[in-house]
Amino acid sequence: MPYLISQNGAQLGPLDREEVLRRLVAGELKGSDLGWQEGMAEWEPLSKLIPPPVAASMPPPVFASSAPALPQAASGTSGLAIGSLVCGILSFFTLGLTGIAAVIMGHLSLSRIKSSAGALGGKGMAIAGLIMGYFGFVLVGIAILAALAVPAYNSVQIKAHQMKLVSNAKQLVLATKMYASDHNGQLPPDLETLFTEGLLDDRRLLDFPRITQSEGQGWDYRGAGLTDQSPGDTVILVTKKPVGHQKFIIARSNGSAEVVPANAVP
Repeated sequence: MPYLISQNGAQLGPLDREEVLRRLVAGELKGSDLGWQEGMAEWEPLSKLIPPPVAASMPPPVFASSAPALPQAASGTSGLAIGSLVCGILSFFTLGLTGIAAVIMGHLSLSRIKSSAGALGGKGMAIAGLIMGYFGFVLVGIAILAALAVPAYNSVQIKAHQMKLVSNAKQLVLATKMYASDHNGQLPPDLETLFTEGLLDDRRLLDFPRITQSEGQGWDYRGAGLTDQSPGDTVILVTKKPVGHQKFIIARSNGSAEVVPANAVP
């Protein structure tokens, strides 16, 4: 019966007995090389499998079809698997920017490891790189959402504070009108007079929201010396500093108040 030979991980044959003996004599095969023929449970060294040659007729070779698969040892680790793992780790420090490379190299390395029939190793590293790479995508998404949400949140906060100041300004103007009705139409000389006269008792009307508080912030009162007969569009209150991006709050003698750009402040 023919023999299959395993030499250095490679399979030779089928070879008949005489050919095996010839190669052993010629040094092409070694007694430590493994051999198998149909009916054997496992591979055995040629030194045990084939005794010294004896004269005998050999049957015609029959091609074996059920030889057990030879174990293949991995000859090396996939470089792509290593690269995937490294990029996956770096994705935690680059907000996921290297995650794309980790995913691409991870899939490529898994494909090559599978097709190598055991010649390449590194499957675990490739899978780890893939997991971290995909997680890196999540970090990128979170970073993008944060970049979009923070400015929007700040803008809403600023607008809310501007509306609060507009409401405060209207109440202050109303108080100046009440003062004028008791002082021959004259507006108060300053805002503090509104409190000393008892027209206002909530000093929070002069406060500015925390997001806009800074040194020198407050109201610029322009009503001193004016009367309640002044033109309705006369500005009597202006914020001393911008409230938001180059925006000011102004209040007019007719009781209106609004947010205007810096170039619209008289």
